[in-house]
Amino acid sequence: MIKELLKEMFLLKEKGYYKQAIEILYKLLEISDSSEETAEIIYELAEVYFFSGNIERALHYTEKLLETAPEHVDALRLQIKLLSQNPDKRIQVARKLYTITQKPEDLKLYLAILNKARMYKETLSYINSDTQKFCYQEFADAYYAIGEYRKAKEILEVQPNLNEICELLLAKICYAINDNNALSTIETKLANSKNAEVTKFIIQLEFDLMNYTKVISLANKLNLASSPEILYLTGLACLYKQQTIKAKKYFNILCEKVSEPKYKFALAMSYVQANQTTQAIETVISNPVYLKLLTLLLNEKAITKNALIKEFLTTFEVYPLDKLALFTVADVCLKRECLKLARDLIKIPHNPRDLRFVYYEIKLNILERNYDEAGSLLSKYKNNDNFALLYAELLNSQNNFSILENLLETRKSYEKNEFEQCCYYYARIFEAKGDYKRAIDIAQKGLVFVNNYTEMYYTLLYSLYKHIGDTTKAADCLEKAASINPDLRPKLINEETSL
Repeated sequence: MIKELLKEMFLLKEKGYYKQAIEILYKLLEISDSSEETAEIIYELAEVYFFSGNIERALHYTEKLLETAPEHVDALRLQIKLLSQNPDKRIQVARKLYTITQKPEDLKLYLAILNKARMYKETLSYINSDTQKFCYQEFADAYYAIGEYRKAKEILEVQPNLNEICELLLAKICYAINDNNALSTIETKLANSKNAEVTKFIIQLEFDLMNYTKVISLANKLNLASSPEILYLTGLACLYKQQTIKAKKYFNILCEKVSEPKYKFALAMSYVQANQTTQAIETVISNPVYLKLLTLLLNEKAITKNALIKEFLTTFEVYPLDKLALFTVADVCLKRECLKLARDLIKIPHNPRDLRFVYYEIKLNILERNYDEAGSLLSKYKNNDNFALLYAELLNSQNNFSILENLLETRKSYEKNEFEQCCYYYARIFEAKGDYKRAIDIAQKGLVFVNNYTEMYYTLLYSLYKHIGDTTKAADCLEKAASINPDLRPKLINEETSL
């Protein structure tokens, strides 16, 4: 009879009819006449309760079984699953299980639980030549967590076949130690992964490389709301690509989930990009430092260069702001030629893979006329479209118009992505040829579409109109440039006197 009831119970259990299976197990308990049989029935009760989601009852029966059979390994393994909310006891049970069995798989389980509890030194106390063969992932995890990246890398590199999780760990290690060659190889292996954690990591890599279009594309595969930092990076990518509506959407979701000042500042900057300054100010109104910074950015056109430097320095002394704030200030500093402050900002500690720091380093060298240094840095990134316009800017600054013209004609990326700046460079090329009217036509064409370089165009047009003797239009263009950049006001006064 017991065998028949057990057979029926297993069938019900297999089909998911847990209530009926439990009823049979209680009947079996009543008629069981051996301690071994009773122990197995109690274990089955615990497991069926576990499958049915009744953790409390499952724990009750594992405890009851272990009182009479303290070395019942299946009950110990089940109890480890049940104790996810009690890490201390879970560690004790896992240690006991391994002490009894001495099996590699039970050591792996124990070490994984230790790592989850951040007891990394305890994990590493088990490392030796034998245990390392089958617990390499747990030891590498522990070394990585305590910053011993090279030791973690050494463990993983000698393994013949790493699973995807270990490949991801190795990629994170290479990222931490800036081993770009190894990282590139691993990234290629992981490119088609369906694992969300892998996708998140690759988004970080692509963001560092300024591949913002790819970041946005990869983010479409994820539930972004589940990862605030990835949601933040995706929003920034949209902001940098002028996809303002998407940027606002992502930052709004983020700010609803997490109350963090840098996220609110990002949302504020998306409002600025959309010319919604009232909403921008309201977003950071509760944070004095970000509010001050945003106010400076919004009123930058009315502030002199020296006053701007002083205010920016005071703001950043309060605490180191996030990179969006840093690069936004750096942009203003470069535009207003506050070059020392811009250089100080990009010297802050950062991941060497973050190409935005390299980008600003090159721009600074161009503005400081360190053309050889700028050219040397650019040569390392000649195949990266993010740096294409910097090369054009370098050639323009050197008045090297023949090579600049050839570059603009041969690189499709200029036509596609940087129309407004390309018009400026073409206008400069025709200025160098002495064809001032053609240069003016091109500059005026670019000005219609311009978003970020208005002052640059008006300053150029001022020069071009002077070339053809149209002093009225020259003065008008200089007035418009000075309304954008107050540092041009003294020049305007001088010009008005001489015109």
